[in-house]
Amino acid sequence: MKSLKNIFAFLIPLLSMLIAFAIYLLINNVVASYQSKISKDYSIVVVSTSVLSKEEMPKLAGINIDTIQALSNDKIIDNIKTNLSENSIELLKQKLPNFYQINLEIFPTSSELEDIKTTLLKNPNIKKVEVFYKNHNQIYLLLLLLNSVSFILFFIIAIFAIIIIAKQIKLWFHEHHIRISILRLHGASIIYSATSILNYAMLSALLSFIISSIFLYYVSYNIEVLFPQELQDIVDIQINLGYEILKLFLLSFCISIFTIFGVLLKYKINND
Repeated sequence: MKSLKNIFAFLIPLLSMLIAFAIYLLINNVVASYQSKISKDYSIVVVSTSVLSKEEMPKLAGINIDTIQALSNDKIIDNIKTNLSENSIELLKQKLPNFYQINLEIFPTSSELEDIKTTLLKNPNIKKVEVFYKNHNQIYLLLLLLNSVSFILFFIIAIFAIIIIAKQIKLWFHEHHIRISILRLHGASIIYSATSILNYAMLSALLSFIISSIFLYYVSYNIEVLFPQELQDIVDIQINLGYEILKLFLLSFCISIFTIFGVLLKYKINND
């Protein structure tokens, strides 16, 4: 019964942290998938007196440019050529600026759009930039907010989990102080003396990892758990389960190991 209590003392904070991290991973993947999806339908229109190329301008506001496509001036000329002579049309073709459609690899935020517009207008040859603020998708901004909130929640839970695990280890050392002192007198290392608490921590880390992995697997195929039905036709999830589960594994065992050895080191310094 006492062993079960010790396991749960580690399991509950670790599992809470891993579940919060799994939710963050899911939302982060949804944001990335949606960002990639809508970036294909979004473009920036630029009016320039000079030729623009992707080689000369590979990035904007830190975002890679996918394509820079020149727009034809023929439609503009067709709309007004009935009132112009042939010479005027030729002159107009020479004087008309170049119109470009810029597609980015990912969908920019509002602040990134502002940076992009400012950067482009610093070029003296660029006369006009249209970034279509009004078309900037509100769902994307909501997803970004959810992503930030989920990360902050995970971070707070992780801090509390580390504190609780450290307190539990200190409590175990206090309860077994006499036995540890006897073992140390007989030459046992501090790690050997704390073998039982290490076993509890590793078993709890393994159980937490398994449960959180099952949770991640289930929710990734049942996204309605996180998002309402109305959003499911809009948001999508493309998650590499193997890679994300590896992150859970590393987080679970790294937090346990570093917390335990941190407390062991402090105990050794205070008692040697």
